[in-house]
Amino acid sequence: MRTTTTTTHQGPIGKVFGSIILVIVGIALFFLSGYMTNRDANVKQRCSQQVQATVTGFEYSESKDTNTTSKAVTPVFEYEYNGQPYTSRVGSYSSSYKDVFTVGQKYNIFIDPNDPMEIYSEDIAASDATMFKIMKWGGVAVAVLGVFSFIFSLIKLIAIGSAIGFATSKFLKNKDQ
Repeated sequence: MRTTTTTTHQGPIGKVFGSIILVIVGIALFFLSGYMTNRDANVKQRCSQQVQATVTGFEYSESKDTNTTSKAVTPVFEYEYNGQPYTSRVGSYSSSYKDVFTVGQKYNIFIDPNDPMEIYSEDIAASDATMFKIMKWGGVAVAVLGVFSFIFSLIKLIAIGSAIGFATSKFLKNKDQ
């Protein structure tokens, strides 16, 4: 029986491109976290009317991977505003919300007086803020790793180019003699 093993070796040029991709991904994570933080701040600014709401349940979002299945939830709130009943949920999902909110429990939330279906919860905002900080600083770390990787790959590429140039000049010099 014959066995063939293939090994791929990434050269210095591939490492330069790989490090550039790391920098791009890191910068994208950094700016995405800033965008999401800004979006939440805008929602908080619009949602200025405090109401008391009851958590009536959770809406589930299921994500399937090849080996695992993860479930995230968002609480469903019922509340009244100007004598009208409303049922609404926050747009973000997390598996930790089940630990923060209890069905049947009352919570203070904020609604947009112009659009009472839009709500803001300090409890959810605190959880999201932690995730956004992790994204932000993770993005910085990935970008810094990419920059260092780029510098080392470039040094290696220059060293290889110099060695080839030196060997070529020696060869041509010896050939002329």
